[in-house]
Amino acid sequence: MHGVVNQAIEGLISQRFGTEAWEEIRIASQCADTTFYNNHNYSDTVTYALVVNASKILDMDIQTLLFEFGKYWVLTIAAEKYAALLHSAGKGLREFLVNLPNFHSRVMLYYPEITPPEFKVLEVSDTTLELQYFSKRPGLHPFVSGILEGLSTFFETPATIELMDTSMEDEYHKSVFSLHF
Repeated sequence: MHGVVNQAIEGLISQRFGTEAWEEIRIASQCADTTFYNNHNYSDTVTYALVVNASKILDMDIQTLLFEFGKYWVLTIAAEKYAALLHSAGKGLREFLVNLPNFHSRVMLYYPEITPPEFKVLEVSDTTLELQYFSKRPGLHPFVSGILEGLSTFFETPATIELMDTSMEDEYHKSVFSLHF
């Protein structure tokens, strides 16, 4: 995982539950890193261990935790570090999502070592989009739901976000979301 994901995990836990809780989770996860860097890739094993141990120690459902991490990533990490980049991809949520496949291509210029997910956006109607998310990493659809919720807030565009389906397609974990504006 890219460092910003681990930063979101650390930041959310530290802000909501305190630095002592974060240290307990980091140690339980056998994570030697005390700082996560934006331009560094970390083993997925570390990230998954942080989430699993945070779930146990904080007594929170993993899906709820991933959802909260996604929202936090957008509203704190991305809003502070990448707001201009987010706005460059669209003036509002709908335009941003339509441009999302190209957005990740631009992100890869900044971070060539990352393995980003892939997105496909279908315009169903004037008020509905279908977002298809493809990742080689399993179980992250709650994180994506949180990101979408955070983007709705960031772009000040009320939207109802619904997970329609999860499946495997070749070696990819596929999640399909419906967004109603």
